[in-house]
Amino acid sequence: MQARSTTIPNSLIGAAAVAAGIGIGRAAIRRQRARRFSFRDRTVILTGGARGLGLAIARILAREDARLFLVSRQESELAAAAALLRRLGARVDIVVCDVRDRESVEAAISRITQQTRRIDVLINNAGIIQAMPFEHSRLEDYEDSLATHFRGPYHLIRASLPQMPPGGRIVNISSIGGRIAVPHLLPYCVGKFALTALSDGLQAELAKNRIAVTTVTPWLMATGSHRNVLVRGQHKREASWFALGSAVASVNADRAARQIVEACRQGRARLAPGWPAPLAMVACAVAPEVMADVMGATARWGLPAPKGSGEPRYSRDLNLGWLTKILPTRAARRNNQPQAVGEPR
Repeated sequence: MQARSTTIPNSLIGAAAVAAGIGIGRAAIRRQRARRFSFRDRTVILTGGARGLGLAIARILAREDARLFLVSRQESELAAAAALLRRLGARVDIVVCDVRDRESVEAAISRITQQTRRIDVLINNAGIIQAMPFEHSRLEDYEDSLATHFRGPYHLIRASLPQMPPGGRIVNISSIGGRIAVPHLLPYCVGKFALTALSDGLQAELAKNRIAVTTVTPWLMATGSHRNVLVRGQHKREASWFALGSAVASVNADRAARQIVEACRQGRARLAPGWPAPLAMVACAVAPEVMADVMGATARWGLPAPKGSGEPRYSRDLNLGWLTKILPTRAARRNNQPQAVGEPR
């Protein structure tokens, strides 16, 4: 019997070489663009900029002398964030806007462009977090996630594009939960998956307009967001598992913010801050059945059973007991997060 040849066809080797050459060429072009692109005097709209990762990004852009417009629903949080940034010498304005509402978005963009006449950078960062078993989730949870994570960025992009010149930047901050579905975070993941799809598609379609779109899918970050989780079911246990993850398995928010700003500068297509995010995506692609088994085991043995009340509560209103001693309270204070019951201020 003749042995089967294991020689790699020359055509395949050639295709791989071409692909590698294209990748190296694109990286060189990004570096060249990055040297030319400055945030100085650029109009930057940053949603969810009043706290958390958004505020960490705003600090970096403030040091680069961008003209910042922070967008959020909470005027008091916006005012506090603006005061922090102005102490750094930032040029910052605040815009109260509910990104879920198209008319509110269009009014906000109109107000901004009346002052600046152009929008150079749009960073869609506003988000919500919901943790619950599927049995306790409600349609309103999915609708709120889609309204915040998908329709909000969609409205903002639609309203901003006519005012965005060639060379503009759009950054959509999704999540590792927008690439890999995580049990007990299904409403959150549904919204983030929709944002990831929108962002990846726009990256291709807006290239003809010389507008770079970056899709960011970070791992869990230590921003103090554990204080803002809407939970259903066994409220305290649901809040605790998420908070524990933010304490022991998260990545540094300031480092992630620097990576996001640099990816925006370079006009990169994708970024996954923190080593766990790309590792999880590779594992899911290479061994999907193993990942499915791991997720199933996690849901069955590691997460709270679907018991308790289906009524919503926020994690900041729950005393998590001993866990508060190891939570990232310093990061929460630094990032303008609300104080939680039982946590030191």
